[in-house]
Amino acid sequence: MPDGLVTSRQLQNEATGIDMQVPLYQEIRGTMMTGHVEYQIVVVTRLAAFKSAKHKPGDVVQLMVSKKYSEIDEFYCRLIGQYPTIPMPAMPRKALFVGESDIRERRASFDELVKFIAKNPILATCPELLEFLGAKTTDVADFKTRNSPEVEDEEDEEGFDFFTKNEPPVAKAIPPPKPVAPAKPTKPLVPSEEEDEEEEEILDPLGIMK
Repeated sequence: MPDGLVTSRQLQNEATGIDMQVPLYQEIRGTMMTGHVEYQIVVVTRLAAFKSAKHKPGDVVQLMVSKKYSEIDEFYCRLIGQYPTIPMPAMPRKALFVGESDIRERRASFDELVKFIAKNPILATCPELLEFLGAKTTDVADFKTRNSPEVEDEEDEEGFDFFTKNEPPVAKAIPPPKPVAPAKPTKPLVPSEEEDEEEEEILDPLGIMK
């Protein structure tokens, strides 16, 4: 897939981050009176899967993908099989020979289909669509983590501030030692357990070592 070009066009589907339409088709002529028709899907998106390293996180890019009827039909069947509960627009019927009016009707049907997909929050970022459009990645996990880098940076920054502001103050000064009674002549050389505990309290005012 060629890199998308930065565009000033405003996204219609802000929630999903992608717009699609099929405004044109092209007849590809072959040899011996053969040929086929390619339908041109125009994609306008801010999704990271369609960008390269040179693009900024907030850039909106535009690209065009050409697909034959058979390719769109295969893509449609994959969506129906993977997401059976989503009621999608019907595909135009198959035909061995198609005339100009049939091609125009197919273009209109494909246009309706891709616009429906672009508005659906599940289909708009599904791996089947990314693969169909030739995106740089079809890994949904990777795709989602890179989808809104500006938001992620903002959340990381807030998380850092949160812990910094709410971190309990650490006492740096050691409190003065408690007064100790004068030693008796019979005091043993080895400190008693009570004196050990008292010394721990002085050296460990936060009780970390207990």
